[in-house]
Amino acid sequence: MLLNQISTKNLLLRNITPEDAKIITKWKRDPYIKKMVLSEDVKISLNGEREDIIKARKSGYEIYMMVILRKSEKPIGYIRLNFIDKRRKIGWLRFVLGEERGKGYGKEALKTFINYLFKNMNIHRIEAEVYEYNILSQKLLERIGFKKEGIRRKAHYINGKYFDVFIYGLIKNN
Repeated sequence: MLLNQISTKNLLLRNITPEDAKIITKWKRDPYIKKMVLSEDVKISLNGEREDIIKARKSGYEIYMMVILRKSEKPIGYIRLNFIDKRRKIGWLRFVLGEERGKGYGKEALKTFINYLFKNMNIHRIEAEVYEYNILSQKLLERIGFKKEGIRRKAHYINGKYFDVFIYGLIKNN
């Protein structure tokens, strides 16, 4: 699913392109990001990311956007809504910020993106999963209105240990 670009005070959200695979590969290889959003056994390659972007653009069941700082035109992250169930109007949220974490850009980008989905795409519900040790993402989701709905106990395995996975949900206000 391709959208028009979305602008905020500080950011531009635009459809991701295959050319963005290089920066996404860099972010996903970052040890901090890999620990927070991926599994340790996930192999990241430039070609794999490029193919994933092409597949997402063609699927019609994903919205995949690059987050850009307007003042410098620097890519700083991505937001992805995938596994969209068009009949039930539900999607699964994923997001990453690269080097610009902790400056409020994640909140600004997510709030704008989600408002757009609810208003213009007729999405009813957005779901997200967060590892128990990813406190920053938990706080961010809660600040923008997500509710912790459940726990998948000891469902994530990394570095020889099991961790809980928290399930979050946000429902469109009618």
